Amino acid sequence: MSDEPKGPVVGYTCPGCGFDTNKTYCDDCNAIVKWDSYIGGSAHCTDCGREVYGITCRKCGHKFSL
Repeated sequence: MSDEPKGPVVGYTCPGCGFDTNKTYCDDCNAIVKWDSYIGGSAHCTDCGREVYGITCRKCGHKFSL
């Protein structure tokens, strides 16, 4: 994606298992998710560019919203 979000990498703490990480990956293409206030103040995938509202925990598979 040419207009890659330039904000910080989004991390999460899973509400299902408590797994805590400083990196969130896109459920669609597995690229890093970043917070980008320029695009409207939301999380976006750095590869496919989709706006990310929810993710799947990499440890337990729990799906939840950001």
